[in-house]
Amino acid sequence: MKIAIFAAGTGGHIYPALSIAEKFGEENVIFIASNRETERKIYKNSGFKVRHLNISGFRGKNLLEKLLWPFSVTSCVLISIFLLLKYKPQNVLLMGNYISVIGLISSILLFKDIYIHEQNSILGSANKLSLIFAKKLFTTFPLNEKKEHNFGQPIRSAFNTLSYATHSKKEHILVLGGSQGALFFNNQISEILDNLNLGEKILFQTGEHDEKTSSGNIEYIKFIENMPEVMAKSKFIICRAGASTVAEVQSMGLPAVFIPLPNSIDDHQIKNAKLACNDGGGIVLNEKNFNVEEFSQKISEFNLQNFQELSKKMTKSIHLKSAEKIVHEIKQH
Repeated sequence: MKIAIFAAGTGGHIYPALSIAEKFGEENVIFIASNRETERKIYKNSGFKVRHLNISGFRGKNLLEKLLWPFSVTSCVLISIFLLLKYKPQNVLLMGNYISVIGLISSILLFKDIYIHEQNSILGSANKLSLIFAKKLFTTFPLNEKKEHNFGQPIRSAFNTLSYATHSKKEHILVLGGSQGALFFNNQISEILDNLNLGEKILFQTGEHDEKTSSGNIEYIKFIENMPEVMAKSKFIICRAGASTVAEVQSMGLPAVFIPLPNSIDDHQIKNAKLACNDGGGIVLNEKNFNVEEFSQKISEFNLQNFQELSKKMTKSIHLKSAEKIVHEIKQH
């Protein structure tokens, strides 16, 4: 069974799509994405057929860009229709974001079966529109929507063989501002951690665009390749609350200090983080209320917790078989 997957924007949309694609097999998948540098890097070594369109999101554009956006969409829809006719997939999977609008229109015109995956705790604008025409909606968090199958977030297969208990001796505290880095983390959080004595080395991912020199107890690294293994060796993590990050943290059972991205669309990162911490496996700090003294105190207090207990409270197994369940449901039709 062949499938076209529309996935673009950030790693949070693309990595789950790649996990699903692996279960279909390289020969059965065509990816349609936008043309951002980040996407090209992610897709480059994936082994899948990928076609990049010159399209970006509608939100955040100036007036002229918004007026021209429909023409860009029309051009991309025509290219997308050509690709769907060429590769002849029976089904189309939309991973949300602006690229899904292209996939939706193309699929409707060609009478393709449409499936959706929503990564976040709020149904995004593109997915709300697509849900009207979709056969099924797959979700990471329960949304109580029609056609919904709450199977969790597809994650890398390495998480199936690792857990918080894999390494009893922890090597570091892990800090992630996101794969592209985060200015707030690289400046404010690094300064706080530099002045705290937490008793462990701190492994700090800065992203590609920020150069920081390791000093004292902090080791700065631009990008972590073997993330599952690094997470398994972490005492706890300080991170954003994108859906993929939350799913990996929950699957690992890794105690977490979430600092959600304050300008995420519909504040979905704050809702993601609060849902992840419902059982007490972590805490949520609000960047909008940033105060050096308060954040330092909260992190210091968190460092004194019983991490075995926190791990049990954070652990969720729903994401581990998510990709298999999604592929199975799609193949039923």
